[in-house]
This record gives sequence, structure tokens and C-alpha cells, in this order.
Amino acid sequence: MLIHCVTVKFKDAATPDQVAALDAALAALPGQIDLIRRTRHGRDLGERPTNADYALVSEFAHAEAFYAYLEHPAHQALARDHLIPLADSFHSAQFLTED
Repeated sequence: MLIHCVTVKFKDAATPDQVAALDAALAALPGQIDLIRRTRHGRDLGERPTNADYALVSEFAHAEAFYAYLEHPAHQALARDHLIPLADSFHSAQFLTED
């Protein structure tokens, strides 16, 4: 299984409504892209001062599913409409696990 992790640092101007819209868009994504096995996401709890503001973890059966997800129109729209406008910066990492 391929695990995809994204952390986001929000712009200072990011509003609670924009973050709520990102939350809703991420929650809807598995219904739009059947390549996603599972996704979890949410605001950082603030336990450490160096943390990002938001995180997303998605699971895919294999690397090919992940690469198809990246090109999927629903993923592209979410990034364009919700992530890019809010993000001061974001980082991702992918790794493989046993099922």
C-alpha cells in the first residue's frame, strides 16, 4: 500500500470558512475518486509550535493508483480551488507499507 501524507501551513489571511471548505472538499474526495482506499485529515492540535496547520493522510493500493489520483480532475480541482489559495507552504511524502 502507498501512503501519501501532506502537511500545510496556512497563509495568515486564511479564514475559518476557507478551512471548513477545504475540510468538506477533502471529505468528499473519496466519493469522487475510487482510487483512494482511505483518507484522514484535520487541523493540527497545536501540541508543538513547529507543526504545520493541517494534515492529510491518504492510502492507495499501489503507486499507479496514486499517480492516477494526482492527475484526476477532482484532485486537480481541490488543489486549485481549496489548497493553493490557503497554503503558505505545503509538503508531501509517500511511503510503502504492507497491507
